Amino acid sequence: MLQVFCMNDKFNNSDRIRIGKSSGYFKKDFVLCVLVILLIVSVEGCTGQTDPGTTTSTDSAIVASLDEQYQYITDMRGVQVKVPKEIKRVATIDDGFVEGVLTNLSEVDKVVSIGSAGLSSRSFYQSNITLNSGTNYTFSGGSNTMCIVNPWIANVSCTESSSGMTIINYEKLASANPDVLIIRIGDCEMSATNLEDNDKKISMIESLGIPVIVLYSPNTYQNSDLNTMRDEMRIIGQLFYKEQEAMALADYLSDTEKMIRDRTQDIPDEEKITALYLGLSSKARKSGGAGYVSGIDTPESYILETVANGKNAYRDTGSGKLLNAEQVLALNPDVIFLPTYSGYHPPIELQDAIYYQNLQELQAVKDKRIYSMPYTPRNCDRRVEYPLDLMIVAKGCYPDRFQDIKVHEFALKLYQDVYGVDRTTAEKIRSAQYLDWTVEYDF
Repeated sequence: MLQVFCMNDKFNNSDRIRIGKSSGYFKKDFVLCVLVILLIVSVEGCTGQTDPGTTTSTDSAIVASLDEQYQYITDMRGVQVKVPKEIKRVATIDDGFVEGVLTNLSEVDKVVSIGSAGLSSRSFYQSNITLNSGTNYTFSGGSNTMCIVNPWIANVSCTESSSGMTIINYEKLASANPDVLIIRIGDCEMSATNLEDNDKKISMIESLGIPVIVLYSPNTYQNSDLNTMRDEMRIIGQLFYKEQEAMALADYLSDTEKMIRDRTQDIPDEEKITALYLGLSSKARKSGGAGYVSGIDTPESYILETVANGKNAYRDTGSGKLLNAEQVLALNPDVIFLPTYSGYHPPIELQDAIYYQNLQELQAVKDKRIYSMPYTPRNCDRRVEYPLDLMIVAKGCYPDRFQDIKVHEFALKLYQDVYGVDRTTAEKIRSAQYLDWTVEYDF
């Protein structure tokens, strides 16, 4: 296409249009420029030719049409990710949080690939808890809640490699042909402590042409509260134009935190209960320890201290700190909470197992103030059911302030409200999380 420059061939700061004495020269040059342009336009019109570099109205319509098929979502990296406006196929790499939110939003049926074998296994077994009497305490039937709510998910393609949970089968992921992949950093498959490796994995996936939305779970942040989960839910909702519904879910879940705070905020320091999250594990015993604890800068401590207004008996920082029996005895907490740690751990294990005889002098053991947290297999951070953690901790620390709340009924209502299941299915979910003890003890 012929280009015409009026007056000079180059335009720079010294060529800015000036008014005043030079205005007459400007007018003459401007008129000449306009005449030349009109002449060129008329010639091109007569020949009926279009410059190959010119964008026609048809081309513009095609570009506009393509743009209308996509949207941009800003993930928790701050990266704007281009995804289809109508997402039909979703891949995930997480422990079940994403699937839980998608279930609430009625979008979980779009999941065509999962990244954790924990979601594809219907049952986990643990036994060999040998009691002082010589008998074995056994139990079975626990599973990820999604295996109960969405049993079909066990048959979905799983990209976790047989070589290990943190290794991705990229070929299987590509063959699933997802419109978007949602990754949650901080879950077991994408550890919050291995950022360089995570970046390499994300780059590899993006090189396959798969849009990647990255979420950060609470344990990705130091001294984190649980508010970052709201951001996670909001982003998932935006993918499906359901941000309002996602925020309604976040508000519903946070209502439990607000209620607990209202009931415990006036407890003076001298009356605060000291408590300890104690991760029992055969691995810990093999290493000469008694269990793993959570420091004051962890989400566990946030629940215990900020929400329930108790006091973490372990005053150091860090997560998964191994303590030996003498160290645990020195802490001597009023209450002990047993999270899922290399399996489920019932109170009787700490009270009566042969290999924990040296811990049975703890005051919490003597007073039988030991509470098992919900069973969360293959899980490294909070999921949608996290209000249950809050309630067990709050009631375990201050039973008098929560006499009107029965956790076994609270759990059923939570499952029904969040997942839209009936009471029978809710009871199955409660059993899958090994919370039937709350029924037995009317907790």
